[in-house]
Amino acid sequence: MIKKLPIVIECTLSDKVFNEAGRFKASYRVSLADSIALGETSVCGGQLLTADHHELDIVEKQEKIKFQWIR
Repeated sequence: MIKKLPIVIECTLSDKVFNEAGRFKASYRVSLADSIALGETSVCGGQLLTADHHELDIVEKQEKIKFQWIR
């Protein structure tokens, strides 16, 4: 519905990233920001730099995402 409004959407994240983010948000107890970061990392195949062990340890164990832990 938003895309039908007379506004310009500036976004560099693809629909695939947001679909992955939705999957992470629904599957794990992560914040919206973390789910988008996970989606982008999953789609691009990079590493996620984070210190959020309490939210993301389970994701690291169950998904094929590379993490770089700050602390």
